[in-house]
Amino acid sequence: MAGLLDAAEGLALRVEPRRVALWVLVCIAVLTAVGIARFAYKDALSAFNLDGERNVPALFSGVLWTGVGVLAVLVGRARGEAAWYLLAALFLLLAADEVLEFHERLENVTGVDWQFLYAPVALAAAPLWVVVGLRLRRLGKGFEPFAVATACILVAQPLEALQVNAAGDPRPGFRVFVVSEEVLEMLSALLLGLALLAVLQASQSRAADASA
Repeated sequence: MAGLLDAAEGLALRVEPRRVALWVLVCIAVLTAVGIARFAYKDALSAFNLDGERNVPALFSGVLWTGVGVLAVLVGRARGEAAWYLLAALFLLLAADEVLEFHERLENVTGVDWQFLYAPVALAAAPLWVVVGLRLRRLGKGFEPFAVATACILVAQPLEALQVNAAGDPRPGFRVFVVSEEVLEMLSALLLGLALLAVLQASQSRAADASA
């Protein structure tokens, strides 16, 4: 495990954040365009259903959240602070949920909307989120993308709740809600990754200067 983290850290320290952001944005744009086209060509583009599971957008989101989780682990290792590891656990849970459909299965079993089921997780994560935000602001690195990512998440959740009514039928504007919510979630993962990457690169740069 240490060897894998060392390799991941070496890669994270070499990459150019703007280039990473550009490529991820291109992928998001392509998935969004194909996902919108899927509404007209359902059978041909079923693997790109933005509202689906076990398909290309879900796998992409899972990979994104996994990368963000790994970056949080690397920041925790570099700074020796437990908050980053807790944040990593949250992101890796999100990654697993994207791929393994935890919330859909819980909703099907219980008959309760997954957002209510996950409310305790959100409440438990809220203080950690505030702590991390304050640390980013104090460090002077990554706070802006973290804040925008937070806004994206806060907007995305009501959009998902508005997609269907109490009977589970699509509401008017369903397609707009789906596309907007999925894009905001992917953008939030990208922005959080950029925030953590900025902290990691700055921390290692300071460490290198101190040892020089």
